[in-house]
Amino acid sequence: MKVEGSSPRKLPEAPAGRGARTCRGALALVLGAVLLAAGCGPARQRLVGEEARTATVFFLSAANVSFPIRASFSGIAEFSGRTVPFIAGLNSRTASEETLGFYDPMGRAVLFLDNDGRSVSVIRGPAANEFPPRDARSLDAGPVSLGRILSGAPGYPVSGGEAERGADGEWVLAGRGQTLFSDPSRRLLSRAEYDISGKHVTVTYPGRDSPGPPRTVEVEVMGNRIVLRRDAE
Repeated sequence: MKVEGSSPRKLPEAPAGRGARTCRGALALVLGAVLLAAGCGPARQRLVGEEARTATVFFLSAANVSFPIRASFSGIAEFSGRTVPFIAGLNSRTASEETLGFYDPMGRAVLFLDNDGRSVSVIRGPAANEFPPRDARSLDAGPVSLGRILSGAPGYPVSGGEAERGADGEWVLAGRGQTLFSDPSRRLLSRAEYDISGKHVTVTYPGRDSPGPPRTVEVEVMGNRIVLRRDAE
């Protein structure tokens, strides 16, 4: 699975004569650079015809994951300027019966994410300190699957959406609740962006080189970063 107002004040007048012309010329150059930079953002091209169908089939196929899923991980969480090591265990009986547990390096439970296919509950473990907070609320996540995400598949069911081609040749499928990205070779799912309960979540699979479960999963949400490294089975 990224203003205080102030009272207006009078700005100093631009100097007259040659200085004013120089100032206006500099402002024009700056404005031109800003406009040029704005036009150089990553562009996507809408796909049509056979390539659009092939891209859609690719993302549909990427969603094929067999349940149950059980896996263990080790990793780090970076939040509030701190780096915290952890171990984790995933038990996904189905896409709507999932528990992801996080433990400290001594194996003491810190928190559990419990997914019932509609919402994800945050449950404090015996070793929880200030995180997660005691008043942590359930996330209205809809039909997301933690098992699918950690297996390198789309977290939500793939249905509809518009297929596009990115600046590096990758395929992109923007659908309800998620935007999916292939790698430039169009063989693997390399990234996904989710809108979960109003929070923007980015999931990447660095170094992925096969369609099987990725070795590393990186999750970024609200400026915090979690890196999970899958243990060998």
